[in-house]
Amino acid sequence: MAQDNTYTTKIYHDRDEDLDEDRIVAARDGTFAVESGGSTLVYSGAQFTIASGANIELAGGDIAATDLRRLLVSEWNTVVNISASTGAVLGTKNLPKNAKIVNIIGAVSCSQCSFWLTSVSAGREVFIRVIGDYTGTWTYNNTSVAILTSGCTLLGSTGGVIASMHMQTSATHDTGIWFKAVADDVWAVISELGTISES
Repeated sequence: MAQDNTYTTKIYHDRDEDLDEDRIVAARDGTFAVESGGSTLVYSGAQFTIASGANIELAGGDIAATDLRRLLVSEWNTVVNISASTGAVLGTKNLPKNAKIVNIIGAVSCSQCSFWLTSVSAGREVFIRVIGDYTGTWTYNNTSVAILTSGCTLLGSTGGVIASMHMQTSATHDTGIWFKAVADDVWAVISELGTISES
């Protein structure tokens, strides 16, 4: 086939001066195609970015990048156990990024602990519990935990903005709060178990 000098490729090398990096660009109507049997490999330490506002076709259907992010963060199902200790200290003070259930173990007498909710993507849910030891036994029943915020807003059980929540155990029951991010960086209380106060 003779060379077509009238054709202008839609795939080209470019230099992004703002980022000071070389790149390969697919212009409008250009496509990076991976044929059957081919693959794309992103090595450890590299980053694969889907920008906000992008549209992803997945198995024949379209999904917005923001919706995909919300789906992914809402589906984490990791259980994290944190042991309270004397001196009002928690082993982990901030909500882990991939936790679905956080058990704060009050197997020792511990009062006025602080546990922090941080920035969050809309759609994420987490259940925070203050319980006895791993067998459910309360050796001490005066364990209390303050739920505080950093980089986010907290909506209480009536929908208004609150600064904190306080979880207090007793000899007869655990305490728990189910939170859901109703928007980016906005946590809301969905339900409560046990003795909970808001401020």
